[in-house]
Amino acid sequence: MNMKRILVLLFIGIIGLQRVDAQELNINVKVSAPQLKLADPKIFQSLESSINELYNNTRWTEDEFEPEERIEGNLLINIKEELSSNSFVADFRMQTIRPVYNSTYNTQVLNHIDKDVSFEYNETQILQKSVNGFIDNLSQILTFYAYIMIGYDYETFAMNGGQEYFKMAENIINNVPPNVSNSDRGWTSQGNRRNRFKLIADLMDPRAIEYRKAFYEYHREGLDNMTIDLGKSQVIMIDCVRRIGEVENVIRNSMVVNLFSDSKRNELIDVFSGADKKQSREVYKTMVKIDPAQADRYSILKN
Repeated sequence: MNMKRILVLLFIGIIGLQRVDAQELNINVKVSAPQLKLADPKIFQSLESSINELYNNTRWTEDEFEPEERIEGNLLINIKEELSSNSFVADFRMQTIRPVYNSTYNTQVLNHIDKDVSFEYNETQILQKSVNGFIDNLSQILTFYAYIMIGYDYETFAMNGGQEYFKMAENIINNVPPNVSNSDRGWTSQGNRRNRFKLIADLMDPRAIEYRKAFYEYHREGLDNMTIDLGKSQVIMIDCVRRIGEVENVIRNSMVVNLFSDSKRNELIDVFSGADKKQSREVYKTMVKIDPAQADRYSILKN
């Protein structure tokens, strides 16, 4: 059992006297298709069921998980356009959480939207884990994000804890054939700045080492110790936010910095709105710099 698993057992007070095998993910999948003209609605029920089966009944790592340890999250697929009766364009929104030590609070680890994803799906199609080759674009996308979700979770428990799974996600990108990446630019550097290619490129960029270190310390040394020493935890979290802000100076428009803002915006406002004014203003200064579109949300921290 690796350190991440040991820590989780400590966090939620499990006494592992008897092992119970369980998969790593516990993702609530919802497919929304508000405006249908061509497709049979049953296809989306089948799609929802197939993704649930893939995510929640597949073994993704070599680690042993107790049922209570599974990575909790949500995946909402909003069908925006029908290209045919089995070809669609959708936004994929994913969110994962993990428990904070000695509390009933769950912190949001990942909050990401992959927009305008093109894929094909037939009602009888079986979605599969796609690691060492290419099966179909939808299986490839879902496998990619399975390892992103796992990697992000592991990053909160150990420095570079998600490296193995980010490498697997990188390998998945490399396995996408040119004809597929030409039609789905989310796999290439030619797509928008918040696509799959950009995400893994930023995570694996050596210049992001300080981001990943700060991301780990924010969770493990900051959040997880808040019930033990609130003041010290806040100081650590402020330092982590500052360092993550500095990464934006090195990797302009960094997707990982953007994802930190999207995942931690509400949490930072809650934690520091009642903090010392000097501390809250420091958080405000950094966050409006790296998250300018949401500057108004942070205004409570500068008062």
